[in-house]
Amino acid sequence: MVLLTSSAVSVAISGGVVCLFTFLLFLSGYVLQQQTVRALQDAFRQPPERKPVPTLPPQFQHLDNDTIHVALEEQPDGTGSVVSGTRGSDEAGDNLKSIRVPAVVEDASQAPLGGFAPDQSLDKDTLPKHFAYIFALLNPSDLCATLLFAKEQRSSSRLETEPSIILLYPSTWESDSSPLHTLALSFMRDVQDLYDLIYHPVQVRNGWDLRAQLLGELQWKRWDYDQALYLRTPGLILDSKVLDSALESTNPRGSWAPLNPSSGDNPDVLLVTPKGLQSPRKEMRKLAMPAGADHTQTEGDDVNTEDAARNAAYVLFGEEDLGHVTSNNQWYRDHLRRFDEGRRSVCVGSGLLNNVPKLI
Repeated sequence: MVLLTSSAVSVAISGGVVCLFTFLLFLSGYVLQQQTVRALQDAFRQPPERKPVPTLPPQFQHLDNDTIHVALEEQPDGTGSVVSGTRGSDEAGDNLKSIRVPAVVEDASQAPLGGFAPDQSLDKDTLPKHFAYIFALLNPSDLCATLLFAKEQRSSSRLETEPSIILLYPSTWESDSSPLHTLALSFMRDVQDLYDLIYHPVQVRNGWDLRAQLLGELQWKRWDYDQALYLRTPGLILDSKVLDSALESTNPRGSWAPLNPSSGDNPDVLLVTPKGLQSPRKEMRKLAMPAGADHTQTEGDDVNTEDAARNAAYVLFGEEDLGHVTSNNQWYRDHLRRFDEGRRSVCVGSGLLNNVPKLI
């Protein structure tokens, strides 16, 4: 006969309780598992729910003899579109109403929402286009020239949608302790909202050609614009309408060609498209012309320079032109002084032109 101690009895009872609860836990899990399996099987056996078919309100289900003209316009704040319509002559005097239409993703298996037939869908060409002007800043003083362009372009442009103005600049400006670069970055923040500018820092490497690296960004970055026009700086607008027409040209094949080495390492103008960079050809070669960087002291050369620049929409200046006026050509002298006064007016108080002599 074996005598059980109190500790042995306690261990036996504890073990029994643990085994009992373990069995109950296993049993409840098994029951839940079977219920889940049955629910999934029943769900798979059910036929798929029918997709709802959009229907028109009753007042629009019966067509009348009136004609309705519909236009889709993008809102400036980007929150949606506005559909505006006009009826026939019987309702010409009624007040028109606008309806805000949110963007809707259509199911490919359903008919187009709103009852439009496939051949009545909106053409991509009718949607608002997004354009941009792009400049590369090699030196902080170039910022003043681009601000002058932004000021004149914003005040004279007649495009439906205001083009963006993008400034490429070396990322080393942000890490360099140079006082001039610090002044430039601070001033860029001050005028960003004034001219609605977009800044794009470009990662550059020391020892490599800075201009080539900035222009390389035009080729390798995916720009979210229908078209963009790169213009070399410094320069001055002579005809903003011609520039805008070149920017929004719907068929650039005749006036632009794929970029080739003949454009050189410092092109005056380039067209940036989703298909790649385009260099000007035919009449577009006269879109941007040097104002006098290649002129000599002979009267004949000055006249040739003036004739070429007078027909341009954008004239370019070289660094050798900005120190002092050496030409006797009055047209060239007037435009150079206009450029110098303009860039100083937009950069007043910035300190970026303190070391740049005024034209005399």
